[in-house]
Amino acid sequence: MATGDNIRRYRKAKGFTQAQLADAVGLTEGAIRHYESGIRAVKPELLEEIAKVLGVSAGALKDYGVETSHDLMALLLQLEKDYGLAPSKDGMGLAVDPKAPHAPKLAQSIKSWAKKREELKRGDIDESAYARWKASF
Repeated sequence: MATGDNIRRYRKAKGFTQAQLADAVGLTEGAIRHYESGIRAVKPELLEEIAKVLGVSAGALKDYGVETSHDLMALLLQLEKDYGLAPSKDGMGLAVDPKAPHAPKLAQSIKSWAKKREELKRGDIDESAYARWKASF
């Protein structure tokens, strides 16, 4: 999903109008409209500020350019060395090589994800709580 689409989605979830978000960030309503429509790209430091106002991580707003399974595969292959990602033996999942430089943090994040999904499955949290947790990344 494009950055502008993500800004719009989280702005609406927060109950903000474009004018309210603009005011909170110190921009014009037109600037927010341009960011949401993709007419203008959001600079990284401004993306951080928008994310802060919306109560999400900047990563939740970014567009990672993954539109197809081919795009996703290219990204996974880029992450193989530093994060130790590799296909599982059955080819139906991913494994993390603990010797890779960034593997411990990735493994911790994946365990956290598994825990949240289990909480959702058991009914301990609802979809909106799960969505908020995901937006924190």
